[in-house]
Amino acid sequence: MHLRIIQRRLASIQNNLIRTYKYQSKVFGFNTQLKTVGNTEEIEKILRDYNQARQANPHAALLIDAYRKHGHRLAKIDPLGIILNTSIPELDKNIFTVDFHVENEYDARSLFGLSTEQSIPKTKDDWIRQLNETYCQSISLECEHIESDIERLWIARRFEQLRTSPTISSDIQQRISEQMRKCETFDQFLQAKFPTLKRYSGEGAEGMMAFFDLAFKQSAQLNIENVIVCMPHRGRNNLLVCLLNYPAATMFRKIKGKHEFPKELKSTGDVLSHLYTSTDLTYDGKTLHVSLIPNPSHLEANNPVAVGKTRACQLSLKDGHYADTDNVGRHGDKALCIQVHGDASFAGQ
Repeated sequence: MHLRIIQRRLASIQNNLIRTYKYQSKVFGFNTQLKTVGNTEEIEKILRDYNQARQANPHAALLIDAYRKHGHRLAKIDPLGIILNTSIPELDKNIFTVDFHVENEYDARSLFGLSTEQSIPKTKDDWIRQLNETYCQSISLECEHIESDIERLWIARRFEQLRTSPTISSDIQQRISEQMRKCETFDQFLQAKFPTLKRYSGEGAEGMMAFFDLAFKQSAQLNIENVIVCMPHRGRNNLLVCLLNYPAATMFRKIKGKHEFPKELKSTGDVLSHLYTSTDLTYDGKTLHVSLIPNPSHLEANNPVAVGKTRACQLSLKDGHYADTDNVGRHGDKALCIQVHGDASFAGQ
């Protein structure tokens, strides 16, 4: 009798815990009916074609999976050439002993991200050559931590398609050149006027400015309203002054050690590399609000704050799961979080 009572109590506690974390209907902040990524029918078709191609070409699918999971370990990312991995057990050719041919072009494009300009690999050796050129060069990708099958497949395919150089219009080339020259000029000015300043310059990473500019522009074109950015020290001041409208005079005043607040206020500022701002940028007539959050000395403290602020924006804008109506909107339609890590890993940090 007592055992049955205990079992019932345990079952009741278990049900309460399940109800806390798993909902079968819409609740505030979690809408099971909300479409998460793109068109549902289109997603189902992509996954169906992908699974059919895997069943028809199992050996090719296993080879592609192996490179998507482990190809980054053979990438040539050491610019000094000290560490050169030439082989790993997971990609040993002796594992993939069965020769195969992928004759169906549609199957090949379902399995692997091939652009229209790329020829279709057919034999095992062709596929190994293609995969090595994609995943084992100076740039690679590892995305196995992504839980969603369609998201993981999408980002892998997009990376694989980028192996062919995309066509960049002259207008975009000019825009990229302008942003990089601004960044370089800013560093040269600080070097000339404040030679002893520890400024964490953007020298050698000027391409970062082009990335941010194009990311902000595309965000505005997609009607995103808020972008929250967290990033390391390196190149931070360049981004603030050259792209985010931070007054250069204010930064120079701080560098010179002058007061940042009225003298009657007992306040102190933070170090130069922790500056932050919020500003409105305009692209093609559309306004985008960009927030660069205050920078801590350790990036692991930066990331959750940026995610939390993005979630707060989604809540206030009724974006994604916070939408009032069912089946309207997607995650990130109005608010986007961009997290940038530093290059300290090169120094073993």
